[in-house]
Amino acid sequence: MARPGKVGRFCQALLVAASMIAVSAGAAHAQQADELEALNQQILDNPQDVNLNLRYARAAEDAGKLRLALVAYERILINDPSNDEARHGYERIRREIEPPYTVTRVEAGARWDSNALNAAEDPFILSTDDREATTYYGRLMVANEHEFLGRRWRSSLNVDLEDNADIDELDYGYVGVQTGPILYVGPHLAAIPSIGAGAAWLDGDEYYHEVNAALTVEGRLSGASYWWRARAGYRDYEPDTNFFFSTVTENGPYVEVQAGLTKPRVLFERDTLLVAPFVRWSDVDGSVFSFFLFDEVSPGKFLEYGADVNYNYQFTDHIQGSVGALLRERDFRDSSREDTYISPQASVTFQDVLPCDCDVRLQYRYRQNDTNDFSAEYDADQVSLALLARF
Repeated sequence: MARPGKVGRFCQALLVAASMIAVSAGAAHAQQADELEALNQQILDNPQDVNLNLRYARAAEDAGKLRLALVAYERILINDPSNDEARHGYERIRREIEPPYTVTRVEAGARWDSNALNAAEDPFILSTDDREATTYYGRLMVANEHEFLGRRWRSSLNVDLEDNADIDELDYGYVGVQTGPILYVGPHLAAIPSIGAGAAWLDGDEYYHEVNAALTVEGRLSGASYWWRARAGYRDYEPDTNFFFSTVTENGPYVEVQAGLTKPRVLFERDTLLVAPFVRWSDVDGSVFSFFLFDEVSPGKFLEYGADVNYNYQFTDHIQGSVGALLRERDFRDSSREDTYISPQASVTFQDVLPCDCDVRLQYRYRQNDTNDFSAEYDADQVSLALLARF
């Protein structure tokens, strides 16, 4: 029989090495399985032993049995909510095994406004019938989380469409996108740097387009969830092609900081408080002369700040009530004009009353803008009926 050559001997060595690795791996897996089983038997006798559960969770992670480790960490947190290793381990594994998902929210409705043009009270210029209008609108929000380049990413799409049945100039459309990686900086804390772009249309013509960069932070603390976002962008308005008029605003940067806090069980078991403060600085060029102030006003150059505060109460499994108000102060730079806007609201939402995963909301809102520029002072009543669906 011929003796094997160098190639043959090399292949034989590879087979032997592979066999040894397989045997070692099998032995290691068997040892891990035996260790997990032994720890599991001890936990059955003493399920509240934190150290025992921690050993089991570590062993399950080492064995690649992430769901078993997740259950162990969860069991620890039930008995010891402040255990740092269990909190970090639970969040780490939950993120690792969470599958990609897409959430879609749709809102469609009709809105009647007694002063859709935000016009000052002047019966010689506009009658009451000329101010009021009904708008049919739709809003779409799609959020997706997926793995990309070895990291979890979040992307979102927002679409707003408004068709005014009485005043064509108020027909409006907006499309915006945002995307960025999710950076987990704590057991209940995530940071999301992102880039985005958007475009808007008014009366069928392009209104503006923009690009932006943002940093969003999301977290949970003491039963409440919170977020804040810092965003900087550049917006470019399209000039009006009308021979007699041109768009006042031109182009320029803006910076805004927004935040939100959701706190359940504030006063009762079935209530929720939502607070969303904001501040925005805008430096968009363009000005117009105000005869009421006898001064140049730049609508795109301002500093504004305020908050949207709402209190919700779940009356029954199918009826939720809400009251709240939007408050905003806007100070125009390079001008003496100052605006104070207040908009209280009350609404009732009927949940899961239709044969779909959707709600019906009836809302009343009062809108009032107080300013030292008489031509921009107005108030209005607004009533809307909307269908909200989730997919």
